[in-house]
Amino acid sequence: MKNLFKELIADFHHQAFTPLFRRNIELPPLPAHLRKAWVFIGMRRSGKTSSLYQIMQNLIAEGKPKSHILYLNFEDERLADMETEHFQDILKAYFELYPEYMDREDIYFFFDEIHEVLGWEKFIRRLLDGEKMQIFISGSSCKMLSSEIASTLRGRSLVKEIFPYNFREYSEALGFTWPTLFGSKQKITLAHHQKNFLQWGGFPETVGTTPEVHRTLLQDYMASVIYRDIVERYTISNPHALRLLLLHLLRNSASLFSISKMYKTLKSQGFEIGKDTLYDYLTYFEDAFSIFSIQKFDLSLKKASQSMKKVYAVDQGLITAFTLASQFDLGKQLETALFSQLRRSSKEISWFQTENKKEVDFLTIHPDQSMHLFQATLSLKEEKTRTREVGALESAMQELGLSQGTIVTLDEEEEIEVHEGTISCIPFWKLFLSQN
Repeated sequence: MKNLFKELIADFHHQAFTPLFRRNIELPPLPAHLRKAWVFIGMRRSGKTSSLYQIMQNLIAEGKPKSHILYLNFEDERLADMETEHFQDILKAYFELYPEYMDREDIYFFFDEIHEVLGWEKFIRRLLDGEKMQIFISGSSCKMLSSEIASTLRGRSLVKEIFPYNFREYSEALGFTWPTLFGSKQKITLAHHQKNFLQWGGFPETVGTTPEVHRTLLQDYMASVIYRDIVERYTISNPHALRLLLLHLLRNSASLFSISKMYKTLKSQGFEIGKDTLYDYLTYFEDAFSIFSIQKFDLSLKKASQSMKKVYAVDQGLITAFTLASQFDLGKQLETALFSQLRRSSKEISWFQTENKKEVDFLTIHPDQSMHLFQATLSLKEEKTRTREVGALESAMQELGLSQGTIVTLDEEEEIEVHEGTISCIPFWKLFLSQN
């Protein structure tokens, strides 16, 4: 096995890097005494492996020799027979090829799909305890969901979540250059890209494809989630009910979800399935990073946990891939896209209901304990919509003691002064002026 590793390492060092679309993948520098493995997690095909390659390319651009980098993909069929005891052969192979690097700290090991081999976590811990290289891991499969890689290395890892492209990345992948000043032509182009992004989403492989290819790719992604990440892993005896639940969640993204109603629906169709099982299924989809759920904000954790949840697809393109054209709801896709963008910067996201039962789509809480309120609506031109959206934010601002709120629209922009402070109405694309 050692000789095979030498061959794989040599092949990697002699292969040219394939040009990549550059994403905003920034990892903060760690002090020398802090030994952690970086773990990249996210849904299948969201760009975890290409993110590893981007970091490797960054290292080369900084002047690091490619020989300082080891990359292994454990889904390589040549490693199909690898067992726990072969992990030591990786070190032997690398340091026999490069004995002068034995005591260097500026070497970098990248392991893709390492969880395919039993005992991988002990090997990583041993490297962290006894070696000096920096370690990067990514992967997801029926054997170990990517989110569980981080939990398996609890206390020994730092997590970098990888999502499909956001709108800025999507538009740049199509050749749009974000200017400092926006003229009428740039705004027209942005509006075109924004409409397509809200419909088709940002999974990297799907950008620029035809509707038929887009639908096929995303349906294949979700089939892998269902059958590889969930059915095989948990030996699901009723995969049809699992699929029906997923269809319901995707087609009702940005909506309240009731386990009880879903239970009754499935029961009426002849499925023998319990409510607890449906709760488990929802958890499985969340573990696979395909569906997210958020609770209603409440200072009482018990009340918050008992509230109805709102569910969101990880990417609004999934809604399109599983919905008939006549059932498209651009408002739900806008809200889903906004959730996905907010989720990138905050894990503390809730929906909020005021004392007079008005709803605000999102309340985000950041590490400094600051709170931000967001509404998503296509337009405020109709007086009824304007009254509803502004009124809900105004009531929430009053109850929470906040002086600012934000309404995200397709293309409208204004500042609305209310008694509690200011509500900023901005186009969706403008969220990305100061973000990457």
